Amino acid sequence: MPLNFKLRCPAMTIVVCAWLVCLNSAACQERDARSSFSDLGSRFSNAGNGPSSGGTSFVSPDTHAGPIAGNPAATEIMTGSGLLGDFLGVNHNGFRVGGLNITSLNDQISGGLKPGHWTSNSLTLVDLSLDTEESYGWRGGRWGGQFLYYSGGTTNDDAGTVMGYNSLDVTAPRSRVEIYQLWYRQKMLDDRLTVRFGKMVPTADFNNVVRSIPFSDGAYNIPAVSSAILTPLFVNPTQLGIMPGYYNSAFGATTALTLPLDTYLQYGWYDGNLAAGRQTGLSGPHFNGFNLHILEAGADWTLGAQKKPGKFGIGGWKQTGELATASGSVNGADGMYLFLSQRLYYEHPDQSDQGISAFVQYAATNSAFIETHRYFGCGLTYFGPLPSRDHDSMGVMAAYGKMNDDPALELGSHELIYTTYYQCNVSKNLFVQPNLTYIDDPAQSTGIPDVFAFTMSVILLF
Repeated sequence: MPLNFKLRCPAMTIVVCAWLVCLNSAACQERDARSSFSDLGSRFSNAGNGPSSGGTSFVSPDTHAGPIAGNPAATEIMTGSGLLGDFLGVNHNGFRVGGLNITSLNDQISGGLKPGHWTSNSLTLVDLSLDTEESYGWRGGRWGGQFLYYSGGTTNDDAGTVMGYNSLDVTAPRSRVEIYQLWYRQKMLDDRLTVRFGKMVPTADFNNVVRSIPFSDGAYNIPAVSSAILTPLFVNPTQLGIMPGYYNSAFGATTALTLPLDTYLQYGWYDGNLAAGRQTGLSGPHFNGFNLHILEAGADWTLGAQKKPGKFGIGGWKQTGELATASGSVNGADGMYLFLSQRLYYEHPDQSDQGISAFVQYAATNSAFIETHRYFGCGLTYFGPLPSRDHDSMGVMAAYGKMNDDPALELGSHELIYTTYYQCNVSKNLFVQPNLTYIDDPAQSTGIPDVFAFTMSVILLF
């Protein structure tokens, strides 16, 4: 009994403190609802008419209001609020400096491979960008770069999960410093054609169900679709080990074309050496026959008199090169995916962002190289769930994976993860988010006990 008390008391203390912080900050969020909604519009609106399609569109994060993704490093081209650049006095003439820190504390309360074990994860990104039009008159251009520092424990391996329940933990080395992104982006043809090349994060452009749906009319914008921390929300399990992203970015090029009727088509080509075992985030480009090709098409829309926004995307990918598997080697890999998100309900239409959104994910591959062959995910998010907490959100998510049945892998047959969270917007640049996660049948091997875990995340924008 004394041992259990020592283990659980810190977790309860953290939960209580987080809720006290949220309640104490309520006064900071007592503001006019329509003014608050206008702030959202200034953050997410793009030039042009109707929805902004295509993953390479730039969204300024400087005027933040409302929920943020549980791991913005996996979903955003640019991060932070620009507070750092304002403090240094360098945010002018098109130049911007910002960043973020995400720190999480994980208590594996029961089950898994290390029940009762605590781990922590800390990620810091420093973001630099230059708008060429504002700086020297070159329309449609932008330079961008990010420096990454990460240090963390074996959070997902301790739980025995294949898909991952904390997206901050990826793979060894778990202490790293790297040039995370370094790219140039050019818009052409009245901003309908966008090309970006350099070192980047393809998960920000492809299969990104989290990305907000920006409209030229700010009244219909919604923020990040979900703030869940599960890895499958950011990197599809059927692409784990192949898809560059957080924190293994890669060199390549992305082209996006906005088409009539609010549709888009985009293609990406990247250094595919992640599948060959190379840590692409820590190295330069290697074009040696390992390439990753991705093609995606999709559409944005609004429904009904309240113009509830939605989006849909479907894509396919092809990895080239000789890939090592548990039973030998295979020549390349391929797969498909689709995603859908939809605003379901506005609590106060045309006045605030409060309401409910939903999302669905599906993906499939038959590659012997991939551990998860089928994936389905879904979730609900309530924006502004409590009185005077318009910029908070709460949500649930479920992720199901059917595993590769190769006996040499010795995996479980499936894995199912449930999570729920409450994201508290303490101030403009600070978010506190407690998360509860349950993993049914962790699939790294058969017979691993079900996992119940608590994660406290703190996101600081600067």
